[in-house]
Amino acid sequence: MVAKICTLWIIGGVLVLAACGGSDEKTPDQTQQPTSGGNGGQEVGKEEFGLTEEGLVTAIEDTETAIATCMAGEGFEYIPVDPVTFRNGMASLGSVPGLSDEEFVSQYGYGYTTLPPKQKFDFGEENAAIFNDLPAADQVAFERALLGENTQATFVYMLENEDFEGAGGCTKAAIEEVFTAEQRNPNFTNPFDVQVAQDPRVIDATEKWAACMREDGYDFESPQDAEDQIIDGLDALTKGQDPTTLTGSDAEALKGLQTEERAIAAVDLQCQEEHLKPVEDQVERDISGRN
Repeated sequence: MVAKICTLWIIGGVLVLAACGGSDEKTPDQTQQPTSGGNGGQEVGKEEFGLTEEGLVTAIEDTETAIATCMAGEGFEYIPVDPVTFRNGMASLGSVPGLSDEEFVSQYGYGYTTLPPKQKFDFGEENAAIFNDLPAADQVAFERALLGENTQATFVYMLENEDFEGAGGCTKAAIEEVFTAEQRNPNFTNPFDVQVAQDPRVIDATEKWAACMREDGYDFESPQDAEDQIIDGLDALTKGQDPTTLTGSDAEALKGLQTEERAIAAVDLQCQEEHLKPVEDQVERDISGRN
């Protein structure tokens, strides 16, 4: 899907308790990454945070286990979400079942301003059942213990978007136990993505993409710049508030931004498919083979 969500409250294209759980022998800067990428000469994978497929599964398992330990310390039962369920949750973010890329873009653009908040993940059927059986007051306490102040900053959402900045509660404690300080840095860049972007073939293809965008009146140096314009406009308009609560001139401004998003995303998709995506796909295959 063309859309990748990078803001804090929506899923269409992109939040405390003290640390608890885990071994006392680890600090946030002494984390295990059996097959993580980009650090200390270890293998670079193409999954989130430069992890290999095996490394991503391990990171999910370790973090979910640490969350469960921490939640037990807070007086709540939490069942670690298995990697298959977890990755299905990641895949569901920023997508609408049954729509092609063209159909998605036509209706939602990147999905940043046009899709309602939907980053909430039910944490698997077992945890949903546990949560639903709690009294209303305890449900609030459960979410606060699990996620901290921002109950939308779920592990699945943050991992998918490679941004842990808004983590809280037991989720934050577990992430600090499993992921390196470098990976938790808000300025972290996936080392695999860096390798792809620095390949001369991709640099040339990106220039052709930019020229294609200019033909329709859009002056961007990269696809990320195009998305950032929408994200920045949304952040300036909402100031962190739920966009569905906007009224008056702000609601009208949101409609204008949504129209702009759809228009930019449609041209972006066309130019990427024509000039950039085939080249990136080949370069990713080449780098994966070398790694």
